[in-house]
Amino acid sequence: MKDKREKVQKLIKVLFIIRVCLWITCFIPTIHWIYYSFKLTYDGIFDPFEYAAALRPVLYPCLGISLTALCVSFALHAVSKRFKEKYNLK
Repeated sequence: MKDKREKVQKLIKVLFIIRVCLWITCFIPTIHWIYYSFKLTYDGIFDPFEYAAALRPVLYPCLGISLTALCVSFALHAVSKRFKEKYNLK
């Protein structure tokens, strides 16, 4: 039983590392579209229609990547929490 607990602890650590990578994956596209938004303003694009048309191809994929990574991270958190409760780990 102790051997199985150690394997579960290692699995939880691996899941945590994967979750950290997913949070980084979530953070990078968010920074990218924020940077692109500032770049458009710096380039002098102030018309809302032109601004939206220029930002849309960058914003939607970045938001999709970020939200997907965030959802997978929360799902992995639920899995690790379930393992912790099942094997009485801290």
